[in-house]
Amino acid sequence: KGDAQKRTNNPVWSETTPAESERMLDPFQFAQTPAGTRMNERIESNTRSPDRPGAATGRALALRVLDFLGEHELSPLPVNYAVAYEYLVASSTALNERLDVYLGEGRPLDELLMRELYDEYLVHEQFRSLRGIGGNLQQIVENVLGNIAEADRNAAGFGATMEHGIVRLGDEARGSAVRAIATDLLVATRRARSGNEALRSSLASADTESRQLRHELERHRREAMIDPLTGLLNRRGLEQRLEDVLGAGTDTPVAMVMLDIDHFKRINDSYGHAIGDVVIRHVADTVRKSTRGEDLAVRYGGEEFIVVLPDTPLKGAVRVAETIRTRIERLRLTRRQDQLSVTPFTVSIGVAMFRSGEKFEDFFVRADRALYAAKQGGRNRVMMDA
Repeated sequence: KGDAQKRTNNPVWSETTPAESERMLDPFQFAQTPAGTRMNERIESNTRSPDRPGAATGRALALRVLDFLGEHELSPLPVNYAVAYEYLVASSTALNERLDVYLGEGRPLDELLMRELYDEYLVHEQFRSLRGIGGNLQQIVENVLGNIAEADRNAAGFGATMEHGIVRLGDEARGSAVRAIATDLLVATRRARSGNEALRSSLASADTESRQLRHELERHRREAMIDPLTGLLNRRGLEQRLEDVLGAGTDTPVAMVMLDIDHFKRINDSYGHAIGDVVIRHVADTVRKSTRGEDLAVRYGGEEFIVVLPDTPLKGAVRVAETIRTRIERLRLTRRQDQLSVTPFTVSIGVAMFRSGEKFEDFFVRADRALYAAKQGGRNRVMMDA
């Protein structure tokens, strides 16, 4: 395995962030902040729709959202607020099912999970709706340009016919009156062609602007598939790219490497979420440096990562996994400003090979099962799916 393009990671750690300072607000204080006011306005606006609670219950629903956040020790940040609100009004079946699993198992909710749920279930629909806009606008402009071009060709043909007719009329002495009429028609035709040219120029300018808009929309769509913290693909990006890797029913081997940072909660509890984010970025950078350009490196959620390795047999996949594991085991992170050192940490890794014809969900479950075996086996190790 060759190393992919390297990135320089030279973090400057901060002990507090705006998000951390907002955590000091209790839910009722948050409701008085600009972010809380905007969220409450959104709730009241949504409650006016027929399938939402009445406006009279909007404030009560807002308090229920805040109570939910307080019950689960979540700060009332806008992302957490939005996820809790959508959960309580049951607007997304998939979101509710996912959260119900966590709550049913008694697992704690944290801000990493809430951000993951927000990106997966709330932002996804917004960006998906953008995909066709650029293409539709482009098609409209192209159709109009085509119609104008056709009209211009028709006018040109008419003008040519009139010119030929004038030449013929010029040879006949008695045709002066008819020739005058034809000359007027020819002038009108030329005027129409000139107007068509101006219109076509204007529409060509609009065509250029629409292409720029489509490129901008495409950029936003690509950004929606990238995890902002690490620069790796996110879950949505993985789903999009997997179609290229698995959709063609390739006969070449495809491996999945799934890794999870061991005892990551201890890192957050000991050093805070800001340094926890630094750890995640360094793990992501290690994963990136250990893979090739065609491999799919993904931050799947929280402290969990996935690497899909096209055209890679089991032995090669295990070698990649061991490379990632040992590099992370050797990482030593020290904050420059005060020489604070983070306790060394490790990852557990599961490896599975794609079976022809199976669904991605089954592929994922087998890799996850191998990861679980690595955790149960003592962590800081690589396990293969049986």
